[in-house]
Amino acid sequence: SCEGCSEKFCLTDLPKHHQEHVLELEKIVTDCDTFQNNISKQEKDLNHRSLVKQVNDWERDSIMKIKQTAEDCRQKLIRPTDDNIAEIKKKLNQFITDLRKIRDDDDFHEIHLNKWRLLLEELKKKLKQPLNVAILEEPTSFINKISIIIKASFSG
Repeated sequence: SCEGCSEKFCLTDLPKHHQEHVLELEKIVTDCDTFQNNISKQEKDLNHRSLVKQVNDWERDSIMKIKQTAEDCRQKLIRPTDDNIAEIKKKLNQFITDLRKIRDDDDFHEIHLNKWRLLLEELKKKLKQPLNVAILEEPTSFINKISIIIKASFSG
């Protein structure tokens, strides 16, 4: 009789029954080997797992958003500064042209000198004076924070 299924077999059928168990055992061993190979492949293929890829994509996109925002802010700071310098240069060039003409014409007096000195100081002050610009950090996030939630664990 078979100890596993408690059925009684004749001497001819018992070896056949045992052979069925041997074949089933071989199938289980083969399935285990295949499963073990699959595990090894997944261990080596970490970057191609869909969730890891999703994290990698999030990281890349977030960095790009930060870089683009920083570049936009730099441009917003550079443009007004460049415009301010260009305006000062234009006024200074006109001022120098006027001064040279007046000097060449020899047509000035003390009141003119004081006026020109004040005008020059005003231009210098305008160059040193920072633009009325501030950086505002908003507490709202434009990058979605991600986290990992593990729903079930394997035990056993």
